[in-house]
Amino acid sequence: MTVLALVSIPGLAAEADTQRVRPQLTFRPVEPPYAVRTAFRTGVLKVRYWTWRRAMNTRVHHNYAMKRINRAGLGWRSTGNCVDKNRPTCTSLHAVRLGTLLKTIELKRMSGCRLIVTGGTETGHAAGVHSHGNGWKIDLAPNRCLDRYITRKLTPNGKRGDGSALYLSPEQDLFARESDHWDILFR
Repeated sequence: MTVLALVSIPGLAAEADTQRVRPQLTFRPVEPPYAVRTAFRTGVLKVRYWTWRRAMNTRVHHNYAMKRINRAGLGWRSTGNCVDKNRPTCTSLHAVRLGTLLKTIELKRMSGCRLIVTGGTETGHAAGVHSHGNGWKIDLAPNRCLDRYITRKLTPNGKRGDGSALYLSPEQDLFARESDHWDILFR
């Protein structure tokens, strides 16, 4: 049987440690970073494999949007109690922009108010590039908390053609107070 004993002499071991050369480590990314920061003030949202703009313009399915809304604590209401995009009495979030969805969730967090989605991408809204049907706008039920937050924190921006008061956020999102809901354009 062979026994191997390691013995270190205190003076020589300390001297050997000081003579070791530690390599300089530099980190260089091999590929571009996969995540980008959001414009939100709250922190970082990681979106993999896309640029921020492309991710924000990505359309999501109604079921995915509803899962995100429920997880964030937002409510949902439909006058027709349905989710069909082709019926104006339904409330559908099919093909809503991811940016619209995330900014709605962020509005809830920033305001601290209970938000209820009452309109999304269903037919029956005005047409246009930045419209409900294209996923840029969402309707929210008014309540005292939300009304107070929007009118106190955002900048008044005149009136729309139909007489609705307009408010502008620092991110250039446009809030219109219609008779029975808030019509919000998230850019």
